[in-house]
Amino acid sequence: MSDAYTDRFWDALEDDRFLLGDCDDCGDAHFPPAPVCPHCGAEAGWREAAGHGELYSFARQHRTAPGFDAPLTVGLVELPEGPRVLTRIDTDYDALEIGREMAIRAREYEGGFDRGRLADAPMFVAEPR
Repeated sequence: MSDAYTDRFWDALEDDRFLLGDCDDCGDAHFPPAPVCPHCGAEAGWREAAGHGELYSFARQHRTAPGFDAPLTVGLVELPEGPRVLTRIDTDYDALEIGREMAIRAREYEGGFDRGRLADAPMFVAEPR
């Protein structure tokens, strides 16, 4: 059993819930979750995100790292809680447009490299809402 700080994030993702870091002092949310707020340096806790947001930007990668199929569409989804999340986008590239409402969903990981203790944990993708 691991006691890594992000275990709570991965456990929630298995239940299709998306967690953010939540600053106990300034109240800002952040992603990826971390024990210290990147905005003010105070101790941070956790906040459950709505699990959706607007597509802020996107790109198609024709050459990818080993373990990822090409082409790969990735983008930034801006959550209503504030943070932007970089994620794979699971839809046709030509159907995307800036501002489109996207949902963040847990997906079984299909990559071809060793994720160590997270081998059985899901990853997440964005898809049109």
